[in-house]
Amino acid sequence: MIEAAYAAHYQALVRRLTVVVGDPHEAQDLAQATFENALRALDRFDGEDVRGWLYTIGLRLAINESRRRRRLHEFLNRTEPDLAFIDVDPDLWAAMQALDRRTRAAIVLSVLDGYRYQEISAMLDVPAGTIGSWITRGKAQLRAALGEDEP
Repeated sequence: MIEAAYAAHYQALVRRLTVVVGDPHEAQDLAQATFENALRALDRFDGEDVRGWLYTIGLRLAINESRRRRRLHEFLNRTEPDLAFIDVDPDLWAAMQALDRRTRAAIVLSVLDGYRYQEISAMLDVPAGTIGSWITRGKAQLRAALGEDEP
C-alpha cells in the first residue's frame, strides 16, 4: 500500500512541500519523513483518501519544521539574552558551562524561556523523552556541582 502511494504521490508531495518550505532539498527530506510517518501510522489510516492523508502529514511536518527553525533562529540570534544569573551567581554560571551544549540548551529553553518539552523537542529535533532526560540529568549535575541536596 505504501509503495503504491509512494509511486503515485511522492513527486506531487515534493512539489507542494517545496512551495511551502521554499527549498526543494528540504522538501524531499520532508516527503521522505512523511512516508516514514505514514508507514508507522498505517493502522490509523481510514483507507479513504491516501493523497489527502499524505498531504496532511507532510504539511504538518513542514509547519512544525518551520516553527522549529524560527524558534531556534530567535534563540540563537537574541540580542539581549537573559543571563542575569551570571552576575548574581558565578558558581551557577560555571556549573552551566560544565554541561554539554545540548543539555545546557535544553535547560535554558525550559527554565529561562519557559518552553515545554514538546516545543524544545521540535526546536532541537530530538524526541521529547530525550529532552526530559537531558534536563533531569542536567539539573542533577547542577545540584551536585553547587553542593545542593536532591529535592
